[in-house]
Amino acid sequence: MQILKLSNTQIETKNHEVKHNDKVKIDSVGGIAVQSDSSPSPTADADDREGWLFKKLASDSSKFNYYIYGSTGSSHPFTFADLKSVYMCCSVDKWDNTASIPFINVYSKPTGSGDAGAFYHSRKDYAINMSNQKIVVGEHINLYAGDRPELSNDNRSIPLETLTNNGTCADTEEILFIVVASDSGSLIHTQILMTEAGYNLNNEIKRNIKFVA
Repeated sequence: MQILKLSNTQIETKNHEVKHNDKVKIDSVGGIAVQSDSSPSPTADADDREGWLFKKLASDSSKFNYYIYGSTGSSHPFTFADLKSVYMCCSVDKWDNTASIPFINVYSKPTGSGDAGAFYHSRKDYAINMSNQKIVVGEHINLYAGDRPELSNDNRSIPLETLTNNGTCADTEEILFIVVASDSGSLIHTQILMTEAGYNLNNEIKRNIKFVA
């Protein structure tokens, strides 16, 4: 899929570093592209909190996948080694088990030889280690993998310490997608509010995307 251009509110250039503060509206063309294969689609929050609200309505494999980076939208290929940090800011409104907590997937481009999946070569999954963390229902938190991001909020930052590799996951593999996602194995009535997400590529491009309902 191609990540379409999002509404851009600020671009700063400093020491060859580009910072983007973007937003994507839930029902815009860009918002629909970011949601892609999510089911059910996110909605606005009934209590007027900012962000996209996901509610799991049935005991099935429904989940959200929000594609925050796609290689077809970039003029330059970035690799696994280039990804310094990726994060999401969210609230988990219902706690059942570790499957209640969203996670991060990073896919590499398929090569046609030794591909681990139908549309990708390798995949890195970053998940929480609940033996080291405590989360309060409804607490606004920053979940991140890699370097801790510098964010302009007062949320508690929690590392996604559990890395699972599917495929070779060589540093030189080119990134296809970066996705923040919920677990298809989560229980019915799982509810997650996503307010923003972003990434740092090679300390050159830092992008922050706000989810606007």
